[in-house]
Amino acid sequence: MFSLHIFSALMAIPAIWTVANARSVPASTSFSQVQFAKCPSSFGDLGSGFDCGALEVPIDWDNPYGEKIQLAMLRHNATKPEQRIGTLFFNPGGPGYSSVSYIEGAVKLFGDEVSDRFDIIGLDPRGVGISSPIKCDPEYYNQRVSLWPSNQIEFDALVNKYARFGESCYNMTGPLVKHMDSVSVAKDIEAIRQGLGDEKLNYLGLSYGTLIGQTYAELFPQNIRTMVLDGNMDHSTDHISYLTVKSFTYETELVRFTEWCGPSKECPFNGTSAAILKIWDDLLAKADKKPLPAPSCKVSGTCRADVTSEEILNSVNSMLWFKSGPFETWNKLGKALYSATKGDASGFSDTLALNSSSTSFQDQPVSCLDWDHPEESLVALKYQHELASSQWPHVKIGDDGRNKCIGWPFPAVNKVRRANIIGTPRILLINSQFDPSCSYIWANGLRDQIQNSTLLTRKGDGHTSYMVFGESRDIANNYFVNLTLPTDNTIVNS
Repeated sequence: MFSLHIFSALMAIPAIWTVANARSVPASTSFSQVQFAKCPSSFGDLGSGFDCGALEVPIDWDNPYGEKIQLAMLRHNATKPEQRIGTLFFNPGGPGYSSVSYIEGAVKLFGDEVSDRFDIIGLDPRGVGISSPIKCDPEYYNQRVSLWPSNQIEFDALVNKYARFGESCYNMTGPLVKHMDSVSVAKDIEAIRQGLGDEKLNYLGLSYGTLIGQTYAELFPQNIRTMVLDGNMDHSTDHISYLTVKSFTYETELVRFTEWCGPSKECPFNGTSAAILKIWDDLLAKADKKPLPAPSCKVSGTCRADVTSEEILNSVNSMLWFKSGPFETWNKLGKALYSATKGDASGFSDTLALNSSSTSFQDQPVSCLDWDHPEESLVALKYQHELASSQWPHVKIGDDGRNKCIGWPFPAVNKVRRANIIGTPRILLINSQFDPSCSYIWANGLRDQIQNSTLLTRKGDGHTSYMVFGESRDIANNYFVNLTLPTDNTIVNS
């Protein structure tokens, strides 16, 4: 991650903020060109080909002449400008992930063909990274509560934590925390597109970046040249459907991990899948009775000194994201699980927020603005937990179920609903069959909401496919460069 101090340096770059109406960004004639400049020294030595930009936009797009914030971005310029096609926007997901932090490795990440012919922009979404980052009280954030309480005292603690945490974010940041939803981010992207000279949009969104992409496609279908959505969210899912799909996909991938682990030389366990699952179940049962020690965290002070079963379940899902490739995590999961059975669960410990500018805060407002809040009822949460526990006994709920939004003081503004995406060029969706976080079920559901779309299926495991650096990335890059799409029902191995 780059230093947040670059934000102050970026303020010197000319900003563009004129808007024409309250429901959308203005016609391109309302904007001058976005100005880029040499990146400040806090970025380090990026080498040639990079520059930094900033853009001023309204906090509330429905009040375009009100208070403004600064968006910040890093651009890698096309290495063969004489063959340049356009600008490619990249969002790695989250919610609340910095896009800027990925662009330093643009040539390696996107490959020569794309980096030669596109300017590649990493835009940190509003409130995230170096784009007017939010501030909150770390004391409230670090309070430990159960996200699946078993009694009224635990339920009240859950509600109180997120009510006070949300209030602290508002008090320390201001109204931005009420306007970090994906609709606002999509309008930010459109403002930048216009400010770059009104070229058609090229967009690659991974994971939560697919929600931003599909939102943009619904709002501005005529402004797209190419769009790839990889590891797909389906914003039409109601609360119970969301929970059950998440639990089903998590449990399926956990079982597949144990099937890989037994015979693998990279995993410290031997034996059958059933035997490793028994070790897993016993570990969770032990953590249910008493949190497991995390001695490395106790020394560092950057994470919790012990780990509950809920915290294990929440952390392990992301450790299933990459079976292979440059970001491989399955081998790390095997080692962390083995260490936990030997008395050191540090690999599963929650990161603590150390100050009011912690990046740990940045997902919370996005989630609670983009999704309807769960019912504030202990009875309802117990029903949901029992449902998942009876159907998927190894992970149960295995996810916070948006329960961090119980008590959150600001209502959802991007309500759950079925999208109606029409009038776009063909949009390429990519999904693995066994994604532990963004289900193949969701990818099929989203495909049905985009009138003109193709779903590319990757056989096998893991969350997103572009960064596996295989056939999926090659197909996506061929689409960006040549507008060539795979045929419907194409299945690839990598």
